[in-house]
Amino acid sequence: MADQTEYQAAFTAGMGQSIISDVIEGIEHVLVPPGCSLQSMEKLLPAPTRIKASPEFNDCAGFVDYTGEFAEEGSRIFVDQSDRRFFTVFDSHAKDKPAWGDHSASLQMKLSPEWKRFKSVDSQKMAPMELAEFIEENLSYFLGPIEGAELLTMAQNLKVQLKGDLQVDHSTQSGLRHLQIKDDSVLTGKSGAKQLAFPERIELGLRVFDNHSVYPINVFLRYRASKEGITFWLKIPDPLGIEEEAFNQVIDEVRAKTGLKTLKGRFEGPRHK
Repeated sequence: MADQTEYQAAFTAGMGQSIISDVIEGIEHVLVPPGCSLQSMEKLLPAPTRIKASPEFNDCAGFVDYTGEFAEEGSRIFVDQSDRRFFTVFDSHAKDKPAWGDHSASLQMKLSPEWKRFKSVDSQKMAPMELAEFIEENLSYFLGPIEGAELLTMAQNLKVQLKGDLQVDHSTQSGLRHLQIKDDSVLTGKSGAKQLAFPERIELGLRVFDNHSVYPINVFLRYRASKEGITFWLKIPDPLGIEEEAFNQVIDEVRAKTGLKTLKGRFEGPRHK
């Protein structure tokens, strides 16, 4: 009987409470006792009254497509250069017209695996076989003036002559290339009747950013001769400058393809903080 009495008391108390409702900005809200919390009934509507979403993209094409689909008057793009991140704010503030900024999209530009791989060997000394292995693993990125396949063969077949009184042979295959260091420190290679000068500058074609286009990069191929043989290294001139220039090209691409005002700065909206 005690349980029934408590239930009756609770029921009677509930009957004495009233739920107050009101329409705010076209959406019904209710004041729910006993704490009198204000709750929106928008979730009961067939569709939300405005978009509240912040999708994140990994490629420039998807980001541009989504931005083009939902862009409206006042939409703009913020570019956080320190994080290499884009934010499109669709319902952005305008002069004398504040907005919620609930709908945005972001694009995070990440360094590509191949660019990080080349950066990891920047100025790192390599023996001929190490150079050959690196070229072999990244053959398609070497564009000129000598293609990767020729550079690979040159690195695999070395004959070093220093000042005519010292000769060091290093070969992993039979005689396709013959390389010599002359007294004037010019490295050449020969294949049949074709004489090849070992290039000082090499043109690379690789992506600086993942899921983006190929970027042309020129690097220096250095070498040093000693009695022990030849040491090689690749020198990337100003890698941070290359990344900055490549990112600026992405900014220009996004601005041109979306047609939106693109501002260098950080967006700290309701979701992207």
